[in-house]
Amino acid sequence: MIKLHCPMATAKKAYHHGELRESLLEAAELLLEEDGPVGLSLRKVGRRLGVTPGAPYRHFEDKDALLAALAVRGFQSLRERMMADLKGSADGEESLRRAGLGYLEFASQHPEMFRLMFGWIPSRDVPELCEAGDAAYAGLRGILERCEQEGLLTKSVPDAGLMAWSAVHGAAFLLIDKRLMLGDEDPCPAGVLELLHESIWTGIGKRGHAPPPEPL
Repeated sequence: MIKLHCPMATAKKAYHHGELRESLLEAAELLLEEDGPVGLSLRKVGRRLGVTPGAPYRHFEDKDALLAALAVRGFQSLRERMMADLKGSADGEESLRRAGLGYLEFASQHPEMFRLMFGWIPSRDVPELCEAGDAAYAGLRGILERCEQEGLLTKSVPDAGLMAWSAVHGAAFLLIDKRLMLGDEDPCPAGVLELLHESIWTGIGKRGHAPPPEPL
């Protein structure tokens, strides 16, 4: 007996419950970078995955719930990026430099996610979003506490955190909005951080070792 292949019958992929939620978030993150939060919708995410129009609503009540989940995911990824390269850093200052570079790289590579995380105001309280944001900032605080333990800070940890984060965060938005110029070249995260870190550290810390003597 010959069976005819029917594309319509196999167009929609079957997902397990937990897998579908994660797949929806992955698809939504891609669409967010393409269209921004205004252009994002649950139906569009469902179409991208080839699931029924009602499937996304079984995981996200509305668009705000989807955006909140994306922002939580963004803060988690930001923390991971900031902490990814700290192993083996010589001291707290070097850890701060590496975390700052991770922050700028994340913003540069995920500009719409970055704007969502810091510019979107949810229509209702989202405790897990606050927790994710606090956890990301706790990474910076931990680095500064190391600096303090090493005797490198000239400011308190809260003051140093405010100064460092404000500087890097502002530079991140200028970078993704293409408002920065470094000579005749387009700025990159590493170049921006190289200029920025020195001014940050001058304001909050001191070098751990005396510079070598000048050669005679």
